[in-house]
Amino acid sequence: MDPRTTAAVTATLLLVAGIAAAPMADARAPPTPICGVCDLDRTAPDGTKVTAGESSLTVTLHGNGSTTWEARADLAAGSDALTANESLRRTVVAEAVRDGIAEPRDVDARIDGDTLSVEYRDPNVTERHFGVVVFTPLTPASPSGLLVAGGEGPRYLGADRLTVRGAPGWEVRGNASASRSDGRLVWTDDAGEPDDRGRVFVGVEQDPVAVEERAILPGPRAWIGRLLTSNTL
Repeated sequence: MDPRTTAAVTATLLLVAGIAAAPMADARAPPTPICGVCDLDRTAPDGTKVTAGESSLTVTLHGNGSTTWEARADLAAGSDALTANESLRRTVVAEAVRDGIAEPRDVDARIDGDTLSVEYRDPNVTERHFGVVVFTPLTPASPSGLLVAGGEGPRYLGADRLTVRGAPGWEVRGNASASRSDGRLVWTDDAGEPDDRGRVFVGVEQDPVAVEERAILPGPRAWIGRLLTSNTL
């Protein structure tokens, strides 16, 4: 081989090796609240301050792969303005639900006293394999390409309480920092250590899986469902 060719090949190999060995800067998206409504803290265009106090989110996984999200927040500020101004309420809620991890559809919001209740659907946050429903958005997706940085940001609760449950006849299996009772998984903000901004991260390493209550071998089914689930962008 020509000496110049050899030198060029060697330089290329060293460059590739250097890129592979060099630590990549964290190019992930910023941390994302699981519940945007529960994490509500914004000022409306007219100067009205709207802030959520105690809050909860319940996500129901259905056998057809769709999901229903029910967020409730006791408002510390802004309840009178949202009650009196329906247009303002729609605007604030539309922005808040998009701050979370769901891609909301059919958003319905109502206010009762100081309590804001928001319900919406998202059919695109699960995968169905081997008769189970795998709930994917709690584990941030990463790029699938070699040497590609980026990916979704880590998830924090945003709510005081998060419940992931199955529709009637289904139970949800999982672990991580959640407590499991009555076929559902529950996270609470007092179960983790908040960061300097008061955010409690869930740190889910395995996707929750909904399995029919009478399914044969539910544990292996859940394991296979996770195995077949893609978690890349």
